[in-house]
Amino acid sequence: MEIVILVSLLSLYCDFTDAECLVVSPARLVVKHGDPASSNCSSDTPVEMGWEATQGGAGLTDNKVKILNWKVDSLTDWNSKPTCFTEGGQCQKQLNITVYKLPDRVSISYRKYPDPMVEGHQYLLQCLVQNIAPIGRLRVTFYKVSATGEQTELDTQQKSKDNIKTPENGTYTLDFTPGRDDDGAQLLCSAMLDLGPEGPQPPPVMDSNRLNTNVHYKPQITSPGCFSMSITEGDTLSLNCSANGNPAPSYDWLLPHADPNTMEERSVVTITNMAKSHSGNYTCFARNPLGNSTCTVNVEVTDAECPVISPARLVVKYGDPASSNCSSDTPVEMGWEAIQGGTSLTDNKVKILNWRVNSVTEWNSKPTCFTEGGQCQKQLNITVYKLPDRVSISYRKYPDPMVEGHQYLLQCLVQNIAPIGRLRVTFYKVSATGEQTELDTQQKSKDNIKTPENGTYTLDFTPGRDDDGAQLLCSAMLDLGPEGPQPPPVMDSNRLNTNVHCESFWFSVYTHLVQPLVRYQTSHDVDGCCFHFIFSH
Repeated sequence: MEIVILVSLLSLYCDFTDAECLVVSPARLVVKHGDPASSNCSSDTPVEMGWEATQGGAGLTDNKVKILNWKVDSLTDWNSKPTCFTEGGQCQKQLNITVYKLPDRVSISYRKYPDPMVEGHQYLLQCLVQNIAPIGRLRVTFYKVSATGEQTELDTQQKSKDNIKTPENGTYTLDFTPGRDDDGAQLLCSAMLDLGPEGPQPPPVMDSNRLNTNVHYKPQITSPGCFSMSITEGDTLSLNCSANGNPAPSYDWLLPHADPNTMEERSVVTITNMAKSHSGNYTCFARNPLGNSTCTVNVEVTDAECPVISPARLVVKYGDPASSNCSSDTPVEMGWEAIQGGTSLTDNKVKILNWRVNSVTEWNSKPTCFTEGGQCQKQLNITVYKLPDRVSISYRKYPDPMVEGHQYLLQCLVQNIAPIGRLRVTFYKVSATGEQTELDTQQKSKDNIKTPENGTYTLDFTPGRDDDGAQLLCSAMLDLGPEGPQPPPVMDSNRLNTNVHCESFWFSVYTHLVQPLVRYQTSHDVDGCCFHFIFSH
């Protein structure tokens, strides 16, 4: 202990008080392995000095000098600590030197190759940086490059290994959960050696190879929309069904005039010379191995001389007013049959007759315009909607605590909404930094239910340690088509805070002290992970 104190006092004395103490300039060097290096040791007054070093060392000068140079043509010692000293070793100054080496190779791969990669599944990426020094100054960043060339940073990692000077291999991992938008993207990692202001500027960067992503996902129909339409008798009907999906989906049509057990295996359905018997629901099915998507078009075949309803479709909020006109090219006696706003057959022939309700309160309203004798009828397609009273998210069973890698069932409750068949519920995760990620979107096939219903939607959620501190929520969107409110109304739920616990880690620490140390243990919690230390002598 006395020796340590004496050396410290001598160092302080040399650094701050002794006019003859040494100055090393530059005081810090960053040198590429195998490159030359040089630094000067100087004193205000002439002294006998030398350099102690594994490379480029020089003995004590015969004469007193003010400056002495240390120089190496090719620095190959990773732990080089050149030290300038004076006669008798009364004053010493060590040159701070960092020897670095760029990596031989940077590569990215999957820990287990996904064949195929599936939307919503988790995959472990692995970045290997080979033969780099010093590894403690290495920063590795994972990137995703979209099919359009847009680059997004996924994560940056750095390991605490400042004591390691010689070349090492570094392995860095990242959990990646692809979505359908990631299909065709590329993944890579980038290794940057940041050696501070004395190092090369900008810091040298080496990119890995790129992994092409082929994400499989279930179909989502993009055309036609799910709507109702009218077509005149004798005209040609053509409906084209298309969907986004990987693998590419196959298509089937269920037609109203066909055997219900028979499917039309094609994406386009064309019927010439439409007849009244062709009226009904035309349902498209898009399928691939991951799932299917359906869309129904309601087609009504009308007589060429029948009245026309305008607008033919109404979307009305419960309790709001509604209005539509029934018109004919030639005057006819017409009326409206309806639970609300109905009118009997007109006494005179007219070209137009209005249907109007000040407050729609009938969920299954089907106003129908008809002509004399009921020879021609035209029904107004009306959708009555109601926004939810409340949207809430909860756990089916409250996790206390939530543990990394375990599965929990999230439940989203949408209360008193109509029509529930047009409701889309999306689960989101909001990270601690505010970044929002879509987890899943769900829609129930309940087109026949018109009255308000409660809807319950569930999702299996498996948290990782990166989810600690995140929030979970669900969002209810009522998409009523182009005739409905734009943009479609959305109501968010409350937010669930996540406190993710992870596994415990035990470390044994052996220490050599002058005084005996009684064996003891201690535990520390860091970001939800428990680290146990056992100290012994």
